Amino acid sequence: MKTLIFLVLAVLGANAAVVKSPAARSNLNVGFIATGDRLLHSSYVYRPAMANAIQSENVSFNGNRTTRITAVQATEVGATQFASAWIFSGGIGQNSVTVRFQSSVGRGYYYLLRVWGR
Repeated sequence: MKTLIFLVLAVLGANAAVVKSPAARSNLNVGFIATGDRLLHSSYVYRPAMANAIQSENVSFNGNRTTRITAVQATEVGATQFASAWIFSGGIGQNSVTVRFQSSVGRGYYYLLRVWGR
């Protein structure tokens, strides 16, 4: 019984000792790039840091009627600034997408946005 308690405490202690990297990336990767897909849109989205402010920006891509988006990628460039990117409207299987970028308090962001489709 003592051995079982010791084993449980050892496992719990080992799990508590895991340290997560503070430089975790906040990239957005939705969908899959397949053979025949092409790069429909590519742009850099940048905002410098501003004291005590949360900054945000919407970036939209609108294709024609026959365009179908298969993947959306927003990759953080350079050192992380702990910003977020997410799909605000549209997206996979549609002909338009709006991606929202938002900074942490007092920080900026720098992303490479790519939209893939057919």
